[in-house]
Amino acid sequence: MRYSPADVEKDVQSFWDKSQVYQKSKARSKGRRFYFLDGPPYTSGKVHIGTAWNKSLKDTFLRYKRMKGFDVWDRAGYDMHGLPVENKVFEKLAFKSKEEAVSYGTEKFIKECRDFALKNLKEMNSDFHQLGVWMDFDNAYMPITNDFISGTWYLIKKADEKKRLYKGKKTMQWCSHCATALAKHELEYRNVTDNSIFVKFPVKGEKNSFLLIWTTTPWTIPFNLGIMANPELEYVKAKVGDEHWILAKGLANMVISVFSSPDYEIEESFTGDKLEGLEYLHPFENELGAAYSELKKSHPKVHTVVMSTEFVDLSAGSGLVHMAPGCGPEDYEVGRRNNIPAFNNLDEYGVFPDEAGPFSGLVARKDDNAFVEALEKSGAIIGAQEVEHDYPFCWRCHNPVIFRTTEQWFFKVEDLKEKMRDFNRSIHWMPDWAGAKWFDSWLENLRDNSITRQRFWGTPVPIWECENCGSYHVIGSLKELEDKAIGEVPKDLHKPWIDEVKIKCAKCQKQASRIPDVLDVWVDSGTVSWNCLDFPGNEENFKKLFPPDFILEGKDQIRGWFNLLMVSGIIAFDKPSFKSVYMHGFVQGTEGEKMSKSLGNVITPQEIVSKYGADALRFYMIGAANPGLDLNFSTEELENKFRSLNVLWNLHSFLLESCRLAKFNFSAKNPGEMLPTLKLEDRAMLSKANTALRKAGDLMEKMQAEIIPGLVEELFLGISRDYVQVVRERLQSDNPEERDAVLFTMCYSLLCALKLLSIIAPFISEKTYQNLKPILGTSEESIHLFNWPEPDESLVDEKSERLFSLSQEIISLVLNVRDKVGRGIRWPLKSVTVVSEEPLLAENNESIKSLISSYANIKEVYFVKEDRRIKRSVRINPEELCEFDEATQAKIIASVSTTSKESILAHLKASKALEITIDGSKKSLDASKFIFESSVDEPFSLAQSLSEGLFVIVDKSVTEQLENEGYLREIIRRVQNSRKELRLTKDRKISLYIKAPKQLAKHLNSSLDELSRKTGSNKVKITDVDPLKKIDYSKDYKVKDYHFKVFIGLNDEN
Repeated sequence: MRYSPADVEKDVQSFWDKSQVYQKSKARSKGRRFYFLDGPPYTSGKVHIGTAWNKSLKDTFLRYKRMKGFDVWDRAGYDMHGLPVENKVFEKLAFKSKEEAVSYGTEKFIKECRDFALKNLKEMNSDFHQLGVWMDFDNAYMPITNDFISGTWYLIKKADEKKRLYKGKKTMQWCSHCATALAKHELEYRNVTDNSIFVKFPVKGEKNSFLLIWTTTPWTIPFNLGIMANPELEYVKAKVGDEHWILAKGLANMVISVFSSPDYEIEESFTGDKLEGLEYLHPFENELGAAYSELKKSHPKVHTVVMSTEFVDLSAGSGLVHMAPGCGPEDYEVGRRNNIPAFNNLDEYGVFPDEAGPFSGLVARKDDNAFVEALEKSGAIIGAQEVEHDYPFCWRCHNPVIFRTTEQWFFKVEDLKEKMRDFNRSIHWMPDWAGAKWFDSWLENLRDNSITRQRFWGTPVPIWECENCGSYHVIGSLKELEDKAIGEVPKDLHKPWIDEVKIKCAKCQKQASRIPDVLDVWVDSGTVSWNCLDFPGNEENFKKLFPPDFILEGKDQIRGWFNLLMVSGIIAFDKPSFKSVYMHGFVQGTEGEKMSKSLGNVITPQEIVSKYGADALRFYMIGAANPGLDLNFSTEELENKFRSLNVLWNLHSFLLESCRLAKFNFSAKNPGEMLPTLKLEDRAMLSKANTALRKAGDLMEKMQAEIIPGLVEELFLGISRDYVQVVRERLQSDNPEERDAVLFTMCYSLLCALKLLSIIAPFISEKTYQNLKPILGTSEESIHLFNWPEPDESLVDEKSERLFSLSQEIISLVLNVRDKVGRGIRWPLKSVTVVSEEPLLAENNESIKSLISSYANIKEVYFVKEDRRIKRSVRINPEELCEFDEATQAKIIASVSTTSKESILAHLKASKALEITIDGSKKSLDASKFIFESSVDEPFSLAQSLSEGLFVIVDKSVTEQLENEGYLREIIRRVQNSRKELRLTKDRKISLYIKAPKQLAKHLNSSLDELSRKTGSNKVKITDVDPLKKIDYSKDYKVKDYHFKVFIGLNDEN
């Protein structure tokens, strides 16, 4: 039976569903509780390849924990609010602005968002089901439900109670496309090339004197209210032509030489503190002077030089920094310290208002050139140059952001940074540097989080403001709202219905209205650690399980979900929201490039599953990258894993047929009874299986699931390619004890492999188990209902594993010699001498002689420590002497050439190095500095294993007896091929008639028993004439110089 992933996975899904295997796996796990928290993917489209990797990794850990007997909380979840969904609905409805959504009708728009999110949720559930992911998708947590919204309000209430909620006017990153504020964790930075400009600001009261600033954002110049200087840096006033330029001394020569003339004069030199308070005129004084004058009335430091050590350096620019407090958090901070306001009157789409005079209607950043032209017209620009720098983009629409001064609500968290860093040190991270370096660095630079967004589809902010006295009230749950609402609470808590709800102001008894904003979607995901448990509605689950034991997400969540979980947990409960983390990287193109439609390298899990199956995808991806590192997707490597699964399938088919023919019953055997009958290869295979079990358990406990695929692959490929290859003859033995030892070993080892594989490739492991179940005689209904396999230490035999490994190496060397001399495996060799100082070979050579002799088809096998037939030579390798100068190299070569090879070899053997003296200085030359050559005379051939330090000497001489045995094996193979052509089962007996030359027929007739047994024949006749009667099948063959013909009778004819 051929391996068909589509058929296997369909059959297995049907079996799981019908037998409720997932439910049974949960029901049987009543041990220690394990709370896994699913990081919610967005319901904004189809499952992509990164999400498939993520869910496969999660499923691996969850299956392991269930097999270990844990009571696993595995509720799935989704992110369903926010811009990801809104933008998709905007695309569907061809909206360009928020106003169009309002005109369309907020109620209708919200319904479209809900329907879109729910539709994608169902499709994603189906995709995850197809991947074999076992999680509670039927009861997935959904942020769009009233209960979840109520649980999110709980956080806002707690923040208010702990005085960690405040409203403030700040300079915020702003997406003019989405028309909303963005938090730091919602930004993605890209390297861009912008046209930067150097601008002259006239010093007030000094003719032709200018302060030089540099900026990459010309649109912010109208909002300039100050210039920053570093009080500790040295500055100069330089005479450049008829003008006097003030800038940092360390940058003066570069700036002036590039944009003016190298012939300039330093008139003054002074430290930056001398510039403090210096007034200047704005280049747009004529256009915007009225607005500036109004600002100066209350803020006298507007358009003066202020001090900053943290934001002014010599890394670029002029050493004087343009400061627009309304256009950047650093500028805002320095402005706040100097009572300079955050001036920025852009609208939500980044458009300059009517008050901007000639700049009215221009769009921030998009119309940078218009501001440059205005500055050039006024003579303020001394030069421009392209510069590469990192610039923030909106995480969802991917447009560049601007800065805007707006009033938002914030979580006060900056004073909690050190507390969070301390908590973080107690969290187990995989890899450890993700927590110790990346997350710690993020927390160290944490800023107060804005939590409000000016959008439609999201959790409504539970803040009601009094229209009369201005006080605010935070609602912490649906129940609290029902208690305080004036009138009925809507069935759906989303906008626009929630906006109709009024409450009574506790302070003045007047009506309070809800602020129109929604919460940042990340706040939703920040609350899932308790919302997943239905807290605060269900306190029992919370008491039993919180905080989560384990989370697993990609590296982008350092600034996203990991961050919000930590912040939310500390605000709500004064402790982290997770105990351990596995962090993976991104899925990239084959060469590490980002996947994109323009590059044509986007791969979807759906197309891979349809071609190779879910198991192959999981088997490949789970083991394709170390924690924290990116996965460079390789179709070639995926196909290799698919081929390995084919090997597994064929192995189980071979075992099925072998057990059927032998009428073997695995359940009737046990290792204790079988041990006396086991040979070296059996003991080695059983040991390897148990060693794999031991390693796998240790790896999973250390959260190193990515190593498991390679480990289990090595195990079942070892059964197929190493073990089966050396025991095929034993499987055909007439001795039941011999045969049963092999079948027991195969069944035991393969069952171990299937148990390990079940957490990685759940479909094929289930199907092969179900096929083998009658032979195994196991009671477990499913491979996924076994306990996690523990190693049987009594079967761990490192000595046998080592001996078997050595035998494989020796056999490999013999096969290499066979290839070189053109003598195939079916043609016997007279003898092989193994030359090695390995103590195990000296002590146990008899135990592996038969193994080597049988598989490598050798008549005699000898083991010696030394053999004089080997002629060894050694010489220096000049290419390995690069660490020495040419003169020393020449002297080393000369010195070594006069040293006997016996002496060199003796020194290398005794001390791993040859010591020589060159010009009074000792030089140590290890083995890597030499070229070693060995040879033997005819009729022998030599092969060497550098890794194992052994040689094999093969006697190639041929005798008539050896040739006759070779012909016999070749003819047996031809008969077996003919049986395959006839599609005969192994137990189908045939009548065999062979027409061969007399000399060959004579020898074959002396081996009728072997010929009969190995060809499945109940009658055999060999002669040099054709049969008298017509026989069912015949075929001509040629082996070397002999022609012969095989006749096969299917009705006992000859």
